[in-house]
Order: sequence, then C-alpha cells, then structure tokens
Amino acid sequence: MGDRMVNQVAVAPRTRGSWGGIAPGAGAVAGAQFLAGTLFWWAAPGEGDAYGGGYGNFAIGLVFAVAFGCIVLPPLALGAGWVHGTLFTTPVMLLSNAAGVRTRIPAPRWALPALVLLAAVYAVPVSLAMRISYAATWGWIAAAGVLPVGVAVYARMRQRTKGRVRLWALAGTVIAVPTALVAGFLMPPYEPPVLERADYVGVWTGGGTELELDEQGAVRAGGLPVDNGSDEAGRCSGDGTWEDAGAVGSYKAGVILAVPGCANAVLNWQVAGTEEEPQLFVLIGDPDSWDVRVLRKRAR
Repeated sequence: MGDRMVNQVAVAPRTRGSWGGIAPGAGAVAGAQFLAGTLFWWAAPGEGDAYGGGYGNFAIGLVFAVAFGCIVLPPLALGAGWVHGTLFTTPVMLLSNAAGVRTRIPAPRWALPALVLLAAVYAVPVSLAMRISYAATWGWIAAAGVLPVGVAVYARMRQRTKGRVRLWALAGTVIAVPTALVAGFLMPPYEPPVLERADYVGVWTGGGTELELDEQGAVRAGGLPVDNGSDEAGRCSGDGTWEDAGAVGSYKAGVILAVPGCANAVLNWQVAGTEEEPQLFVLIGDPDSWDVRVLRKRAR
C-alpha cells in the first residue's frame, strides 16, 4: 500500500517500519555530512598546528591518519547518521506532519520551525555538558539538521524511496569528501596572536600551574612542570623574573622565566589562542607525541 497525500506531504501508512520511513534516507545524508565535516576538520589547521604538537614522526602520523580515515571513520559516519536520523530528522518530520494535518498550513512549511524548536531543546543539555554558549550550540545543532531535513521533506513530497535518497547521498559524498579535504588543506595556516609586553601582565592558570606576571618583570610561579625528556617529572614553584621572548634572540613569541631553584622546569612559554583569548603553552615529553600544558589569562 502506497503513501497517501495529506496537506501536501506524503504520509506513510502506520506500519512497524514507518518510524524510519517517514524520513527516507535522512540518516545516510546526515552520515555523509558527518564524514565530510570530519575530514575537513582533520585537514584544516587546528589545535595541533597552534601548539606545534602532534606526531613528530611523519610516517607514524600518516599511518594513524590512514587508519582513522579508512577503518574508523566510515563506521562512525554510519552510526552518527543513524543516531541523527533517529533522534532529530524523524522527530522533525513527525512534528511537521502532525502540524500539517491539523492546520491549513502545508506540512513542509512546518519543517523549519520544528527543526529550530527541536534544536533548541537538544541545545540545553549539550551546552551544559560542553560548557559552551547556548546560542552557539543551538545554531550548530540546527545547521547540522538543515540538509537531512530538507532532503527528507523533498523525498516525502516527491515520494522518493529510501534507496533513491541513499544513492543521492552516495553521489554527494563522492563529491563532498575530496572537496572537504582540499578546502581543509587550503585553509590559511594558524598564526598566533601578537601580544605586547603589557598583554602578558596578569595571572595565567591552567593544569595546576599559575604564573603571576607584573609590570616590573617579576613573576610568582606555582606548579611549573619539570620535563625529563619523556614525561613530566615533577613540579617546581618560586619567585623570579620574566621577559618578553619576542625581544630575545630567535625565541618564538611568549615569555621566558628565570626562577631560582627551578632550573630543570620548563621556563619558555609560547603564545597560542586568539587575540580575544590568548594562551601560553609548553610541550612536555617525547617529541613524537607531545603532551601540551596550556595557561589562560584570568579575567581581572
């Protein structure tokens, strides 16, 4: 028995499998979107470029990248697509269909309001768990649902089968994956913020370390990591002096500390982050798999 048209939307008869059938192929579209987005994130300059960390051995890094891209990522994309289709696209379609049946407004026009409403609900626990802005969380959750929901609405209106939509998703993936990789690699490299001497003055904290830098060049350091070449070998605290590393020889931008009694501690902290939220960082341990320590400036 085929779908019936109600208020400009195809409504499947109530069967055991109608839950997934109401958004045909949306999971495949969401999975393809996840795959392309992840590959773009991997190829684009990121945190590893900001800190100069990652795998020092290119061959080891390449092996991990190939394993991740060919073995781990495809199943993750399929799983992510199924989860998104089940928890997001299908409920949006159910809500828009129900609204369309009960009003004079065509059901497809309810899809966007339903999408925005459901994204607002999901954004609450996600923003709390990740400790990020609710508005930003709401925005990216809604944005991630636009393409799957749009394809599902079109497929239902045109009565396209789930197999047909999956073929669309496959064709789109073949185009989107290399495009995402190329776009990521073409992104401009990361450049650390340019800080003046006065910008360093203040209290920097993170990971059990605290640096209090004053205008006269004095520093009160607590919990400086001691690097033995392969791991953190302890902590050291004391008072000393600091200077702008950018003004000293060929050092990268940051601060150089001189703390009596902490000669074995890491005393050269480099700049990362952004102009609005600058960071100081050091790399600890084996150069093939650095461990990063990051300090952030405490708001006054």
